[in-house]
Amino acid sequence: MLGSCERERVHTRRIVCEAYRRRDGLWEIEATVIDEKGEDMPFRSRPRVRPGETLHHIAIVVLIDDDAVIHDVATRMGTVPWTECPQSQAAYRRLVGLKVGSGFMREARERVGGVEGCTHLTDLLVQIGNTYTQAIWPTRITRQFAAEPDPRKWTDTRAVAFVGGCAAWRRDGDTLRQEYPELAEEFAAKRDGG
Repeated sequence: MLGSCERERVHTRRIVCEAYRRRDGLWEIEATVIDEKGEDMPFRSRPRVRPGETLHHIAIVVLIDDDAVIHDVATRMGTVPWTECPQSQAAYRRLVGLKVGSGFMREARERVGGVEGCTHLTDLLVQIGNTYTQAIWPTRITRQFAAEPDPRKWTDTRAVAFVGGCAAWRRDGDTLRQEYPELAEEFAAKRDGG
C-alpha cells in the first residue's frame, strides 16, 4: 500500500466498541483497548513485556439515555502496566450527569484528566461518544421522520448534525440531495442568496 519494504510488527492496538439497547430504555456502550507487544518492552522497575503479551487490556462501560446523558460508568482493568493504574477507576464516576455531544471531551478531561484518571480510559471516551451516536442514530432518525417528514422542521437537529462535517455529507453534495433533498434545497437557496 505504501510501497514495498520489509517490515516487522512491533505493536498491535485493538479497540472494540459495542452498543446495546437495554430493556429499560437506556444504552450501554462498552469500549475496550488491548495493546499487544510484538517485541520485548524492557522496564527498569518491573518485568519486561514479551512479544505476544499484552500491556493493556482495559475497558469502560457507560450507561446513556436517549438525551445523551450519562447515568452510570464502570471500568475494568484486566491487564495494566503499573500497580497504580486501578486507582484511577473511581474518578470515572464523575462522568455521571455529563451529556455526550458538543464539548463532551473537554468537560470529560476536566473531570477525569490528569493524574486522577487513566490516559487510555479517557481516550476511549471519544469512542464511547462515537459508538453511542452510531447506535442511537437509526432510532433518532426514525422518530424524527415519524413526527415530521420534512427534516427542515425537525426539532431535534442532532439527527442531521453531521451534514457539512465530511466529504460525503457536503451541503452541496449528492448524498445530501439523495437522502435529504429538502435540506439540499434549503442550503442551495441560502448559498444563492435566496
